[in-house]
Amino acid sequence: MNKKGLVAPLLLFLFALFARQSLPIEIANAGSCISVSDTFDYPVIKIHLSSRLAPYREDIQNETRQICSLYRAWFGPCPTNELTLIDTALINPASARAENRVIISQRPVPFTRLFQRHIATRIAGYWFDSEKNKEPFLSNGLPAYIATRYLGAVYGDENLLDLPWSIPFLSGASDLYLHRLYYYAAAVNNLSGSLFQSGEKPPDPFTFDAVYKSQAVLIMKILEGELGQTLIDSALRVYRRASPNTPAFLACLTAVAGPQKQVIINRIFQQDGKNDLKITRVRRRAENVIISLSARTPLNLPVELKTVFADNTTRTDTLLIDKKTQITFATAQRVRQVILDPKRKVLEPDRWNNLYPRQVKIKPILQLPDFESYQIFYGPWFWYDNYRGFQPGIWFQGRRMIDAGPVRGEHNWTLLQNYASKKSDWHTGISYQTPLLFYPFRLRLYLAGDNSFRDRGIKTYLTAEFGSPFRLPKNELQFGYRLYELLDTTGRDPRAWQKARTAELRARLCRLTRTRFLWAKHELNFAQGLEPILSQYRYSKIGFEENITIAPFSFRIFAGGLIGSVPPQEEFYLSGGLSYTNVEPVSWAYEGMASGQEHWHYDGDANCRAYYGLYRHGKFAYGININLILNRYVQPFFDLGNVGDSLNQSDFIQPVFDFGIRLKLGPFYADLPFLKSAPEPHEPHFAFRWSLGFKLTELAFGQ
Repeated sequence: MNKKGLVAPLLLFLFALFARQSLPIEIANAGSCISVSDTFDYPVIKIHLSSRLAPYREDIQNETRQICSLYRAWFGPCPTNELTLIDTALINPASARAENRVIISQRPVPFTRLFQRHIATRIAGYWFDSEKNKEPFLSNGLPAYIATRYLGAVYGDENLLDLPWSIPFLSGASDLYLHRLYYYAAAVNNLSGSLFQSGEKPPDPFTFDAVYKSQAVLIMKILEGELGQTLIDSALRVYRRASPNTPAFLACLTAVAGPQKQVIINRIFQQDGKNDLKITRVRRRAENVIISLSARTPLNLPVELKTVFADNTTRTDTLLIDKKTQITFATAQRVRQVILDPKRKVLEPDRWNNLYPRQVKIKPILQLPDFESYQIFYGPWFWYDNYRGFQPGIWFQGRRMIDAGPVRGEHNWTLLQNYASKKSDWHTGISYQTPLLFYPFRLRLYLAGDNSFRDRGIKTYLTAEFGSPFRLPKNELQFGYRLYELLDTTGRDPRAWQKARTAELRARLCRLTRTRFLWAKHELNFAQGLEPILSQYRYSKIGFEENITIAPFSFRIFAGGLIGSVPPQEEFYLSGGLSYTNVEPVSWAYEGMASGQEHWHYDGDANCRAYYGLYRHGKFAYGININLILNRYVQPFFDLGNVGDSLNQSDFIQPVFDFGIRLKLGPFYADLPFLKSAPEPHEPHFAFRWSLGFKLTELAFGQ
């Protein structure tokens, strides 16, 4: 929330100082209800908070008064003499009948100003009576733009985070940056469109926000650059007295800006965000410079082309760009840089190709993804363990945006190089991924290679995701090749690992089902090991996994079989996976007590959790895992299953079982099994063990 150490612009500070000294303020505190009033023409502010927001009541009060003061200065007085903020936890028939209310439906997020943003947006909607407006832009986009203005005016350009100190790699985090990221994700998935289009509501709230809030904010910022904030504020004052509809809004803008601006205003708002301007080529022929440009669709909006020469002089041309456009001019100067649309009048997601030459930024560590440049990062690497000794090294990473979920970041790569002092050897790891297709489904290519004294291997995958971009993929198909060779088994348990080389073709099919009462994940995995593709083994391996959650129970069902010969690390295990997978790419363990099957746990195979560290494995496996979700922190569990080398084996047909308790904190968990039915010789049935785990999918699925 608002901190005393934050410095607002000088005028706001002087205004706040004057208000604090001159306004007689009366505060009545009645439990969780706060009432604030003053003698000037501010609205009487009443705030009703539940216990969840009561600790923030003073901050909410100050924030609300500051918001109302600025909105009054920008857009005129509050529409009524009384403004009531109500926490949704207190909504009941009595409070719901209160007039002039602003509903607070969000809780503060630590170290961010998302809560201030929420309050500013809600009050802006109240200021412009957005609840009575059914047009998405006017009811959602306009309040979002006003909240962006407020955050920028009070907290400066980097206004999204509220930290006691600045963090260099988070530089640039702002409300406007977040809107650009939301719009980018919608546009590259072909979901952007006209703000005034009629039709059905977007399929999910994230798409709705990306189009009717984030895209609207960016278009209003384009208009702000064309007209200035003073003219926009004057137009919004006039609009408050007009009919709340799109024609009236545009008419108010034109009336204040002048008829000569009508065409440019209309064209700015006609943008659907799907265009893509590009500098395709810059070349010299004799004394002439020829610049070739293109646009995804013909553009009827004048755009500037800025050319910077070697002596730092510039040339600016204003032109209309067709699908292919060319401009030629004579100059003896060398062209140093060309910038297409330097004032950002065109709404397009990818401005990487608006610059010539392409912009590359090299930074230590990391920073926020950039919309206009290719980013290269570097940093130190250091680790130590008893097996490898000291491991100093360095890593490099390159990316054009990030490539994750609905965000299409191309040509992402990572290179790691470190040295193991005890083995006097180097370790090299490299990976690369990029989207190939992105609409209507997302197809990605992933390549990785790793080489050290201990093991080496390569991976290549094609992954296709089907479903709404702003939701988890309902269907996912993965096909690839994996080569892995274990060269040194020191530090690994010989019951599970041996020197070997396997190479296999892999396929994975995953489907998600989610309703109000049911969450289910169905997964089928198949691997074919073939000697012609560098494998020492020929085998076929298949596994089926079903995860179902019906509160208060969570079920996992697994069945797998293997035909052929494989090293033990490729068989099925009674007590979980040997190592992390691409679905759960988290590994903190290196050796001994911290290795897989010891204390760190990887879900997999039969997953009978009381058998950690015993390394029981076989060519066939089945398992049923049941968790009772008493609350978010404590979950008793029961496991049933077995592994074996034959389907007819009596020990395999007769299952073993165990039970215990899982302690959970967000994605972190600790499993504490207490009892197992089939202990080792001379071991009691009561054999307490423990393991730790971390599940990234818990964050995504909200389990």
